[in-house]
Amino acid sequence: MMRVKTYISHSNIHGIGLFAGEPIPKGTVVWGFDEPLDQRFTPADVAKMPPKMKEFLARYAYSERGTLVLCGDHGRFMNHSPNPSCGNDPTRHFTLALRDIAKDEELTDDYSTMEDSWAPFAGIIEPERMG
Repeated sequence: MMRVKTYISHSNIHGIGLFAGEPIPKGTVVWGFDEPLDQRFTPADVAKMPPKMKEFLARYAYSERGTLVLCGDHGRFMNHSPNPSCGNDPTRHFTLALRDIAKDEELTDDYSTMEDSWAPFAGIIEPERMG
């Protein structure tokens, strides 16, 4: 769940993005996994889902430790950047501000460092690839 004030708006990166609703100092916890709002799905869970649900997860979930994680709030709109404003803490339980982030600045993450392989889901679901 987002731990800071955010909003979604048009993104120059990819359609819709996540933006800071307040200044966020470097080191601030921006997001943390909080059930039941945020959800984890195993390959067995996903295999039982209808195609529309799989399509939604392919777009908005990320792979972590053999599960798909779906942010239940605006967190799912955080876009990728090779120079991200946010990143994982060493335990990968939280997303932190990597630098001071200005109000109205888009929050971004480097998907290659936050996400694990989708291999556990091979033949069940494939991640949506942004061009």
